[in-house]
Amino acid sequence: MSDTTFDPFDAYNRGLVGARHDPRAEERLIDAIMRGGGDADGGRVAYEWGLANAGKGKLSMIYPYVEQFYQGTWPGPTQLTGDCVAKAAANVILGTLCVEAAMGKPDEVTGFVEEVPQVSPAAAANIPIASESLWMWRGYDQDGWNCHEAARVAVEIGFLARGKYPFADFTQYTKQSIRFGGSRRPSDEVKAECAKRRVRTATILTDWEQARDYIACGFAVLTCSNLGFGNKRDENGVVLPNGKSDRSWAHAQGIFAVDDRPEIVKKYGETLFLWLNQWAVWNSGPRGIYGTNLVIPEGSYWVKASELRRTKMIAFSSIHGWPRAKMTDFGATGNI
Repeated sequence: MSDTTFDPFDAYNRGLVGARHDPRAEERLIDAIMRGGGDADGGRVAYEWGLANAGKGKLSMIYPYVEQFYQGTWPGPTQLTGDCVAKAAANVILGTLCVEAAMGKPDEVTGFVEEVPQVSPAAAANIPIASESLWMWRGYDQDGWNCHEAARVAVEIGFLARGKYPFADFTQYTKQSIRFGGSRRPSDEVKAECAKRRVRTATILTDWEQARDYIACGFAVLTCSNLGFGNKRDENGVVLPNGKSDRSWAHAQGIFAVDDRPEIVKKYGETLFLWLNQWAVWNSGPRGIYGTNLVIPEGSYWVKASELRRTKMIAFSSIHGWPRAKMTDFGATGNI
């Protein structure tokens, strides 16, 4: 699997398959969502819950809510193997969870107000949601997984907060912790612990407008694609895909902000989405958000909306269903 020389930027550029294509996995996710009483059609969910056009013309951001609870947690430690799907899914769960905790609304089923996991400083520095608790259910020891399968695990089995458990120490993301599970199926004890925290439901998004509106309502987006990117941001943090003609990554990342302001659309020709990688501080360049005093996290970069046509996208709802979050503007005009 991994070793001390693992360089994800180099490995993915050389063809490491971190995000696998599996049509059956999408079918299994849809089945899991439906059996749980949810709806896998993101467009229909948006219409029924009044999410449509929520992000139109606005700058909407999820990542500041993560900073509110866990300052400095992102970008977190770099990948140690081809587990990008699990690491991206853990980040997306964390983003949605932090928004819902900040909302302070009681769950319509349990009556409890969502709270973020209380973890040690060491655990927070390694991302408070243990990606290993998703990765361990893939059923094999090789690199790579599928975004739909990771979402199904989050919905059906659940996940763990970072910490030490009787069966494993997930306080930190290490070469040892990522070897847990895989072809050695975790025990019923592990499954029972994971079941204490589950994603309420998920839905599949099919276009960038849907992604814009879900993000604007507080739901981060998991994406798997074959898009590869350069490691240099422009003056506004934007990166075009395929900085080299032969660059393509079978890779998963999370999307945590969208900029649909008219001035951005005029400048770049389209809406921008903020992607966060799992490779620590792997890229460079300015991080300031155009026209504001805000900055994007290390390891992140803006991508043009048109590129989302080439991705698979999934949104998670942590506990509350799909309500529109009343998100603060963080001092940025046009942000909800």
